[in-house]
Amino acid sequence: MEDEALIARVRRGDLAAASELLRRHEKTAYSAALRLVGGRTEAEDIAQEALVRAYTHLGELDDGSTFGPWLRRIAINLSLNALRRRGRLQFESLDAVPHPFYDFEDRLARTPEEHALSASDLTGMDALFEHLPPEQRVAVVLSDVYDYDIVDVAALSRCKLSAAKMRIARGRATLRKLLEEQNRANGDPA
Repeated sequence: MEDEALIARVRRGDLAAASELLRRHEKTAYSAALRLVGGRTEAEDIAQEALVRAYTHLGELDDGSTFGPWLRRIAINLSLNALRRRGRLQFESLDAVPHPFYDFEDRLARTPEEHALSASDLTGMDALFEHLPPEQRVAVVLSDVYDYDIVDVAALSRCKLSAAKMRIARGRATLRKLLEEQNRANGDPA
């Protein structure tokens, strides 16, 4: 059954449909949280809270919107809030970031290695993200995993555009170095 049909059933009070919908997308919330906060226990807590909020606010989901990206956005916001509560970072809510047509000339040019960091090839990357300083981890995940524009990364991080670019560049460089070390340790030629 498609998500849209499940959502319609949930809105009519079908708890079995709610359970199926949330089960289907729980990994989406967990992955988003884990990539940002780094700790598995905290990511599980955030994912659980995101699922509860998605269920309780399902009426706010626009009919044309898809559940997965909406849930991921909730998990990202909750993760940024958790990082802010730690006092280590300052972020804007994703809801506060406007979504105009972006000037794609501002997007960072990516090397083939950086394209390997995209969401389609993240199997072993989550553990490597944990080695990045929080500011770099958030910038790289938002930019390279969730494909946020550099302007949005800067706005969410409450930093200047140049600082966001620097965090992304340094994070990517650190990830490249970690990947090279991992490849050498596994006997793969780098």
